[in-house]
Amino acid sequence: MRLSVKIGAPFSKKKNIKVFDKQISFTIFVDVITKVFVMIDFTSIDFDSPHVSKTINQLKTKSVSVPTWEKLIVDYDPKKHAILTDTDVLKDKVRSDGQLDKSARIIVGLEELHVKRLSEFTFSIPVKRVYGNLEDNETRKAISRAIEAVYKNARIDSENLKRAVAFYASCEIFTVWYAVKKKNKLYGFDSEYKLKCKTFSPMSGVRLYPLFNEMDDMLAMSFEYTKKVQDKDVTFFETYTSDKHYIWKQGLDAGKWLPVLTQETEDGETANGEEIILMKIPGVYAWRSKPVYDGLSPIRAEIEYSLSRNSNVIAYNSAPLLKVVGASKGKEDKGESYRVVHCDQGGDVAYVSWSQSIEALKYHVETMEKMYWMQAQIPDISFENMKGLGNIGYDARQTLLTDAHLKVGDEAGAWIEFLERECNVIKAFLSIMNSKFSSEIDNVDVEHIITPYVQNDELAEINKRMKANGNKPIESQLESIQKYGESSDAAATLKQIQEEGAVEAMQTRSAFILENQVL
Repeated sequence: MRLSVKIGAPFSKKKNIKVFDKQISFTIFVDVITKVFVMIDFTSIDFDSPHVSKTINQLKTKSVSVPTWEKLIVDYDPKKHAILTDTDVLKDKVRSDGQLDKSARIIVGLEELHVKRLSEFTFSIPVKRVYGNLEDNETRKAISRAIEAVYKNARIDSENLKRAVAFYASCEIFTVWYAVKKKNKLYGFDSEYKLKCKTFSPMSGVRLYPLFNEMDDMLAMSFEYTKKVQDKDVTFFETYTSDKHYIWKQGLDAGKWLPVLTQETEDGETANGEEIILMKIPGVYAWRSKPVYDGLSPIRAEIEYSLSRNSNVIAYNSAPLLKVVGASKGKEDKGESYRVVHCDQGGDVAYVSWSQSIEALKYHVETMEKMYWMQAQIPDISFENMKGLGNIGYDARQTLLTDAHLKVGDEAGAWIEFLERECNVIKAFLSIMNSKFSSEIDNVDVEHIITPYVQNDELAEINKRMKANGNKPIESQLESIQKYGESSDAAATLKQIQEEGAVEAMQTRSAFILENQVL
């Protein structure tokens, strides 16, 4: 049952209703609903209005709370870290002769590395798709092959890595799927179109504006970007709804918005936008309230300042310092092979050696690094740490990466939902591209499996599989040759092996024939 409440409606009396086995006041319940679900009325947006600026301002009403990229990039991009412009803690010094000695400012891009590693842990092993409810239905099997072909030709594995970086760093992504007119047989049938996808995120300079209703159903997806047109920057604003695609561009004169996509109606009039025959938004949006490195930047900043201050100390004390006790006698000529300094009695000449306690700094920086990766739930898999492990087994490697696998498990829920919605968009396209699929495509179940990264031990995996099936072979000779990859024609190689085996067997049998034996 859906409760519909008019905001600001007067109540003559209180009514008690039962919600989750509790009696609460109806007026209080309505007050909660109105506070949580105060959103823009989508039906009030006039897409054909001559006042395009008002329409766009309404579409820019963002339904989710996402931190701006302008704020996030300050921590994510090492070149924008505060230490590079800090002149209060790290002061540049001016010598008496006017020469400037700049303070050391060492930047450490832990946030960027953090995002990169988590993305690799999530999608370095490609997402596995398991198709169910196929039974012996050939149409459903053809649909599963077509879906897999769409993913393959869209290079979805590399796309997943790219959008994982954008999602973990900038907190929101939008992937739109579109058809390009091009005859092909990529999907197992003659098609007039080829499916492609493109991902937008604030990292690429695109501002996203999703619009949801109170039940989290997407009503519209808009995004704004700037691109060069005849050597001039032009701002575009695009909106997808379930039935229309709109594009406006901002004119160079007075910033007026102008429609880019128009269609002629049956009445001969010009309407804004183009129709979407899918009857759904041809894309999928994901968002998060904070980046994966949220709260960890102060630790990174402490490492940067510690290293920079120590670098200044080293630079100051690295120049040789000569200590002279008493007065020196005589004068030596330049270029002499044997240089002797004569001192008064009790005098001395020597270089002062600087002894620094490096252990305290090393301990501090290493502790800060450990704290960062520990709270990030990502192991520090740098070469320095991994080289001492030696040749450890597959199970030991999995144990070492337990924390990272748990972190990927935390993130997998949002990704699975995202991938399932994306698969539904692909299904919608295929049902239109091939009418034979339309009646069966919703019956094909697709399960997406995300496998956290771990170095595979092929021999251990083979032994495990063979042990599970009673020590029987788990692949054919042809599959083995294909996986080896050195044969240009695996089938021909298998045939030759079989022929050679037959000859060898014939020779073996011939050896046991009595008349062929030599006594």
